[in-house]
Amino acid sequence: MKKLPFMALALCLATPAFAQSTQTTADLVNTVKYRHAYQAMTELPDWVTKAAAVSVPTETLKQNGKTYLTGHLCKPHDCGDHQLDVVFSEDGKATWGLLSRRYGKTLYKLPLGEPNAETLAVLTASYHKNNPDDPAK
Repeated sequence: MKKLPFMALALCLATPAFAQSTQTTADLVNTVKYRHAYQAMTELPDWVTKAAAVSVPTETLKQNGKTYLTGHLCKPHDCGDHQLDVVFSEDGKATWGLLSRRYGKTLYKLPLGEPNAETLAVLTASYHKNNPDDPAK
């Protein structure tokens, strides 16, 4: 009778090993079967990459002794649900963005260009300035 609990425990511990795949996520992404879908998922929309968007005049911002330009873009005919706020370094060597996309009543914001906390705050403030009545602040 003592063997039954021991065998049950051994089986429970071994089960995850049987269910686990040896293929990593990166391996899977690089297979012919999944590569195209993965690349499509990671692409930014054309209105963002080509700046084929409705936009506002840029504004100058001074932050920590440096000068930046801020701007706002949105997808034509769907500005409420597709927006991009942008901060450009004055020398043109760096740019950061905040891509905002609404699905139903939920607003998702994706930082682009790895902005630091201060720059992300500027991007968020730009979003709020261009969306003063947005309840999803």
